[in-house]
Amino acid sequence: MEKINFKNIGLIALIFLVIEVLSFLAFSRPVLNGTILAILSLVMVIVSAYRLEYGFLMLLSELFIGSMGHFFFINFTGGQLPLRIAIWSAFMAVFLVKFIVQLIKDKKESSYWRNLRSFSGLKYFIILGVFITIGLINGFIRGHALGVIFSDFNSWLFFLLIIPAAVIYGGEGEEQRLRIGRLTNIFFVGALWMSFKTLIFLFIFTHNSAIAPDIYTWLRKTLNGEMTPTLAGWPRIFIQGQIYAGSAFFLSFWNNRGNFKIKNIFISGLFLSTLIISFSRSFWAGLAIAIFFSLIIVWRLQSFKKMIISGIWLLASLVFGFIIIYAVAAFPYIYRVDNFGASFLDRVSNSNEAAVASRWSLLPALMKEIKKEPFLGQGYGATVTYRSSDPRVLQTNPNGIYTTYAFEWGYLELWLKLGLLGLAAYLWLLFGLVRSGIKNGLRTNRPLFFGLAAGLIFLVVTNIFTPYLNHPLGIGIVVLSSCLIRLNKIY
Repeated sequence: MEKINFKNIGLIALIFLVIEVLSFLAFSRPVLNGTILAILSLVMVIVSAYRLEYGFLMLLSELFIGSMGHFFFINFTGGQLPLRIAIWSAFMAVFLVKFIVQLIKDKKESSYWRNLRSFSGLKYFIILGVFITIGLINGFIRGHALGVIFSDFNSWLFFLLIIPAAVIYGGEGEEQRLRIGRLTNIFFVGALWMSFKTLIFLFIFTHNSAIAPDIYTWLRKTLNGEMTPTLAGWPRIFIQGQIYAGSAFFLSFWNNRGNFKIKNIFISGLFLSTLIISFSRSFWAGLAIAIFFSLIIVWRLQSFKKMIISGIWLLASLVFGFIIIYAVAAFPYIYRVDNFGASFLDRVSNSNEAAVASRWSLLPALMKEIKKEPFLGQGYGATVTYRSSDPRVLQTNPNGIYTTYAFEWGYLELWLKLGLLGLAAYLWLLFGLVRSGIKNGLRTNRPLFFGLAAGLIFLVVTNIFTPYLNHPLGIGIVVLSSCLIRLNKIY
């Protein structure tokens, strides 16, 4: 598992590149957009019917590189059908048919049923699923708008992936090891691709490329990411899928710490450069806490000396990350790289910008709504009205009064929608995963488990200010970590 097979990495990266280019070409051409979405949905059905694992990997690939899932979409009255929902629906339909057919044919001898029953973490998901269902019913009972309920709830359907994931990765033997290897390759290439894509966008926007306006429009329309200039003029490139670069960094840290080969430090620096370029303070906070956790574990597991060596390795990776950023901005001519330093320091120290001010102005209004139904919540579709300082809100509402169902206070949103009991169920799942990761790491001395635990801590801290645990991107990390941590017999 800790060894990356580079045999097919080039092919996977080429496929990712083709998808990105096709998305860029199709976003302003509805016919092409819909055609490609239909083709990919059909491919998902065929691939999943042939081999369920390959369909699952295809679904994960879109998750790793697709951010908000709108690479391709079809417009229809009242909304959009994005690629992610289309291929998820196709995959789950094929899985359900195969599961039922095998269950009828083999009954209790069904390998699908056997693997699912042996998944020790299923009870945590069932308990959380009860509160998710209560939240959905609660939303209908309270009369929330149906369109808002669907928009608020549809991301949570990705938790159903725990069933096919447990089925696919619940076996034993050589074939299971190969499956884990294929999953590793897909994740590794997806995280690397996200890092390279971020650097490509950095080059385009720092060099005022002629294609920059089109790239900007594509990013905004497909929800693939966003580029906003900082006060000092440096482009802030934030792509929601950069969360996977953070997870990949901690797997890299635990696999390579103390190994000062240039290749290892460069790859880790590449992941860190992605998080730096994002200028996301949520990412930075998650990174800091997860690094602290990792160093403490190294100290307690090995020695203070090993912790210092690991710290030096981290510092070397961070330096490489900054070097990569400066190299991209300076090639082939010197860009005003001093803007980066000023922007970075301003981002760290400035707590008065519009986004921060809006977040704090939302807090009392959000808490007021939470207090109305603290234990079971107000269900999906619940909204809060507050005064925002966000320039995008002020463009349409000059008075700043804004009503929304999506909030940047991640855990408070969970509390509002699912209640304190639902939030506790989710936190219980996450705590159990981190604890199991540490225990399995101590028992087996495998870096993988510590890397997964650190990646989960990174996700948990990031979710405080930037919600991921109610989104397919974060749910995907939780689902995969659950299978890899709890199904120890694989190893």
